[in-house]
Amino acid sequence: MPAMVTVAQAALESNWGQSKLSRQANNYFGIKAHGNHGCVLMPTNECENGASVEIHAEFAKYLSMLECFQHRDGILLRGAIYAGAREKLRDEAGFIAELAKHWATDPRYAEKLLAVLKEVKGMAATKVG
Repeated sequence: MPAMVTVAQAALESNWGQSKLSRQANNYFGIKAHGNHGCVLMPTNECENGASVEIHAEFAKYLSMLECFQHRDGILLRGAIYAGAREKLRDEAGFIAELAKHWATDPRYAEKLLAVLKEVKGMAATKVG
């Protein structure tokens, strides 16, 4: 997976690691719980019929940040709905556009993720330079 996109997505989804979900459940990507995965119930905003509504959802709970990142990569590598994203691994903007189609209900998700990616790249350039 494109590393800078992964970092940017974690920053966006977890409010730079400050969200309650990331702090209490090591969930940095807003991954919902499925199957026998441990979970926490938390409020979230979803876009339904063009309107933002607050719901309570079961989110996956992880033992560590590493476990969360590995699970996210596994979802993207194995999920049939992310085949388009896998075809764009060398094209960050294309990858983000494909990812956004299924990852979030926010119609501006790709735009927001691209903005955070730009910020992350700027921070990385400052650290290197």
